[in-house]
Amino acid sequence: MFNIDKVRIYEQLKMLEKTLYNPFPYDDTDKIQDDFNKELSEEDCLTGDLNSYWMNIDGSLIYVLRGRSKRIPQGQIDWLHLSFFDIFHQYRFMEEKMADYPTFYEEYMNFEKVRKLLLDYLSYN
Repeated sequence: MFNIDKVRIYEQLKMLEKTLYNPFPYDDTDKIQDDFNKELSEEDCLTGDLNSYWMNIDGSLIYVLRGRSKRIPQGQIDWLHLSFFDIFHQYRFMEEKMADYPTFYEEYMNFEKVRKLLLDYLSYN
């Protein structure tokens, strides 16, 4: 059955795809790690954790845009249901301070828009 809402979401995802391919905000993540070095442990790697989280969103988007949404692994979908701060609790302290790092914040919000639209899209499957 043809679903106009699903088609609209797909079109939005196609348009938003290009927003995910900006350079990684290393300057801001480095600054965050410097500014909050007391809150972070030596094992914390904000850049690596963000990369893992964002690549899950990007990978899921690729499945959808290639018409393979039914092939997305369940674990990958499970992660889509969670925010970065739900998965990586150690960074929760910076959730309210993200806007202080504009490049990081813009990237984060781009990925969040796509993540939420992916969930909407997948709810029609």
